[in-house]
Amino acid sequence: MNQIAKKIPNRQLPDEECGAFVISLDFELAWGTRGRPAAAKVGPYLDGVRDAIRHMLDLFEEFNVSATWATVGALLMAQPGAQRRHRMITSSRFNDIPAGDHISAPDWYAEDILDQIMGCRVPQEIGCHTLTHLYVNTEPEGRQELADELDLFLELFEELRLPRPRSFVFPKAYQAHFDLLAERDFYAFRGPEDRWYEHLPGTLPAAGFRLADSVAGFTPQVRRREHHSHNLWMIPASQFFSPFMGVGRFVPLQSRVRHAINGLNHAARHGGVYHLWTHPFNMGYRTAELLSGLKQILDHASQLRRVGKLNIVTMAEHSPARALRAA
Repeated sequence: MNQIAKKIPNRQLPDEECGAFVISLDFELAWGTRGRPAAAKVGPYLDGVRDAIRHMLDLFEEFNVSATWATVGALLMAQPGAQRRHRMITSSRFNDIPAGDHISAPDWYAEDILDQIMGCRVPQEIGCHTLTHLYVNTEPEGRQELADELDLFLELFEELRLPRPRSFVFPKAYQAHFDLLAERDFYAFRGPEDRWYEHLPGTLPAAGFRLADSVAGFTPQVRRREHHSHNLWMIPASQFFSPFMGVGRFVPLQSRVRHAINGLNHAARHGGVYHLWTHPFNMGYRTAELLSGLKQILDHASQLRRVGKLNIVTMAEHSPARALRAA
């Protein structure tokens, strides 16, 4: 893997006085839609994901932005020429997963993409999104399953000699058993967006409010990080950078951009963190349009950073635990 360059520092470091901008990316490919109806619709998105990621990394280099890539560990279980899957996914519940590597099964393995991310000239953070995109069982009986996924993920990263991940993203925002993260010395996890209408009964009311909110481009929730336990901090999400899928088909690109710029301006004026997130494969369809929107967002953020009003940081960098460990 290539040696990465030193990141250009923020001009103003006390992030309780200065707003913060965090980008987190759920790097999961086909693992993220496995077993769901959405799996039948994401083929074109997966086909374009590698080109999208390459251009995203170009933008991160252009604007000196470090993002958090919350990675499903199974993407890195390539077995070139093998007839069997990696030993960590040999149980019968993974019978639908092909053996192979990024060439023979590119929707399931992405060691090539990891090399690109690690080779970016602006350092990128590799975080954890569980080993197999596990939906966390929030009941007490789900503790051991999550503990096993975390331990296998860390074992895999140690075998591959990858940096120890410090940030965690729960798949589908099923969040529980936070003490397991603290015990394994994670510094940060992404909190859910604070949108009241997502708790309405049924699917249509929430979808309607989601569409209206997205089209209007109002200021998203910009909150402050919250200490959870031990060295673990919650970094709240602000905005999902949606694809042209589902409700997102009806949202103009500039509404997404306006929403983000309002969030950045709010963070710059009042503090707190504006946290933008998406899935890289979301960018794989109508890529040029979405990249043009992302470029506008990064350009605005870099202008705010240039005048000392905004820090652009990873999830782990926004956690005080990291600074305390470095001291």
